[in-house]
Amino acid sequence: MVLPSVRIGSGVPAGDEQDRRFMHRSPNNLVYRTVVILWITLTSASVILSGLAWSDLAKSLTAAREAVEIRDELDEILRLLLDVETAQRGFAITGDETFLDPFHAAEKQLPSRFEVFLERAKPDLNWFKAAVDLRAKAEVMLTFHREAVEVRRHQGVGEAARLVATRRGKRAMDEVRVAIHRLRLLKGGGLVREGLTPHSQLRRASLTSLAAGGLGVCAGIYAFWLARIMLGHQERERKLVEAKLEAERSSREKTVFLANMSHEIRTPMNAILGFSELLAGEVKDTRHREFLQAIRTSAGSLLQLINDILDMSKIEAGVMELRLEPTDPREICDFLHTMFGQHAAKKGVRLECVVAEDLPRALLMDRVRLRQTLVNLVGNAVKFTDQGSIWVRVQWEKQEDSSHITLLIEVEDTGVGIPAEKLEAIFRPFVQAGAHRDKEKTGTGLGLSIVQRLTNMMGGTVTVASVPGKGSAFSLRFKDLPVSVRLAQGEKLDGAPEVVDFETLRPSTLLVVDDNEANCQLVLGMFAGTSHKLEVSLNGEDAVEMCRTLMPDVILMDVRMPGMGGRETLAEIRKIPGMELRPVIAVTASSLLSDDADLKQRFSGYVRKPFSKHDLFVELAQFIPLRQATAEGGAFVLAGGGADAPDPAKASPVPQELLAALAELEIGEWPGLRDRMAINEIRGFAARLIGLGQQWECSVLVEYAETLDQGAAAYAVSEVEQHLSAFPALTSRLREASA
Repeated sequence: MVLPSVRIGSGVPAGDEQDRRFMHRSPNNLVYRTVVILWITLTSASVILSGLAWSDLAKSLTAAREAVEIRDELDEILRLLLDVETAQRGFAITGDETFLDPFHAAEKQLPSRFEVFLERAKPDLNWFKAAVDLRAKAEVMLTFHREAVEVRRHQGVGEAARLVATRRGKRAMDEVRVAIHRLRLLKGGGLVREGLTPHSQLRRASLTSLAAGGLGVCAGIYAFWLARIMLGHQERERKLVEAKLEAERSSREKTVFLANMSHEIRTPMNAILGFSELLAGEVKDTRHREFLQAIRTSAGSLLQLINDILDMSKIEAGVMELRLEPTDPREICDFLHTMFGQHAAKKGVRLECVVAEDLPRALLMDRVRLRQTLVNLVGNAVKFTDQGSIWVRVQWEKQEDSSHITLLIEVEDTGVGIPAEKLEAIFRPFVQAGAHRDKEKTGTGLGLSIVQRLTNMMGGTVTVASVPGKGSAFSLRFKDLPVSVRLAQGEKLDGAPEVVDFETLRPSTLLVVDDNEANCQLVLGMFAGTSHKLEVSLNGEDAVEMCRTLMPDVILMDVRMPGMGGRETLAEIRKIPGMELRPVIAVTASSLLSDDADLKQRFSGYVRKPFSKHDLFVELAQFIPLRQATAEGGAFVLAGGGADAPDPAKASPVPQELLAALAELEIGEWPGLRDRMAINEIRGFAARLIGLGQQWECSVLVEYAETLDQGAAAYAVSEVEQHLSAFPALTSRLREASA
């Protein structure tokens, strides 16, 4: 068919006057002309879109080829890192240097591999950032394994095993795998999907182009519609990526801000609470004691506010960890009564805690988080109840599995109640019910949100029922809680006064290193009137020089100091002859989990600001011996090597063969016995120790093992647990005796 010549957009035919008159006479001619113009337009668009499709296909093929090359490069990097991990493990187990050949080969190849990889990643900013992140995580992993190799070489398999047990290597390898997986996702779009080869894609593209040209209008409309969808999808993806990056950046900034805020507030808070504790024993005037109590109460409230904000941040970031341990809910109820009973009594409110008599004595759960949850609930109940009573009821239900139960805890009050429309909203952060404004001014609205998050983390649920003006009832339900064979350890009540006497520790020389003079004066005040000698240094440089001349027994080291910080100061102190093994206790206000792990790894001990005399005493008691050895409850207790304390291990030489056998038992069998507390297994363990002691004529070991066996035979669980826990201290003293 011959088409008339038209001028696109003019609406006037290019033919002669006869044609013009014909079109004028035929009304349908205008419609035909419009259809032809539309057909040509859409066909042209189809051709253009087909060309774009071919161009995209070429890019897709190029991307697929690059993706395959990237995948191979990532596989090679992962293989080298796995070689490093495998080689280190082989060397740690055998001590054979030949196992390290793949380790050294990987160390040589990885830098060049990463250089090539980063060069390839430069055109794509997101990819380049991910590649840099992978290299950083790989370097962290290599650093750990280098450290493990050095520990194995110089300190032996025991120290190497303890280092591996920190799981730093596993966490580093997991982060490397996540980084590699992310890189694969970023560049995985170029790979051919659904089993199609590039040739089949080309064939399909050709058929699509021919069909588009033949169908014309349909192809153009479809292509236009598809292009709109793709553009919309790409725009949404771009916005999602930007939002994700912004959220990650905001999260990092928030974490840093909260950490800095916590440190800056905790440091002066340490002085406020510490000096208030010291003044409590000095102030006699009743009015002044009330002022002092107001200071301590306000400081405690501020510290609780900081802790709530940090806990919420950790929960949202997914870094809050649960520490399961044998827990007796009765102890927590006693703590709640001690903490809130007096306050409730002053308001004329009755506080009662009722626990089922047959409730198991030890449930495996996070005691600290359960207590924190109930403190929030009971604290709210006391605050919003002016008359009547508050009941804490603890019940339980049996399950088919006799070793698991369902724990039910209810906190009921006769307070102001919560409006029905607020029952769901109160569990959101910073939301308050608004039923009692004058009381809510003292809160942040975080307590119930933390209650819900912690309960969910522990595998439980929380529900609430309330009637305004009559009271509220919060119910916690924890299913499938294991019943522990070990008894709960028990704990000191935070609200109860604790008598601390530093004179029970052997007189020692302590060096306090802190750039904050108030904190130094606080520690000096805690030791006032004791036989201990304390010296103060306000910076790291002076501390190093004082260590050279003073040679202190213990060092209390602030971590964040201007100039030379605590970590750098520790490194310099370790270089001083005779100070390589002296206890250095980190004193910090940091709240970051990463800081906790790092400080516990570097330093001998760890104390967080603000700390009390009891906190400091507990930490120092791990490094300063008591004045004499004691024996309590028939259990063998190693109190230290004071001048007057007998050291039975020195009565005769301790053979190295015996020390090696004890070290193997301490690493391999003892941890399981300590956790399971199986009586028959403990008696078998004691029999092996008696055999070793008799074989090598070590009377101290025989005496220890016989006492352990006698306690196990009598099923004296608490004494056996205490006695069994002293085994590492016994082996340590025996090693010291052989030195």
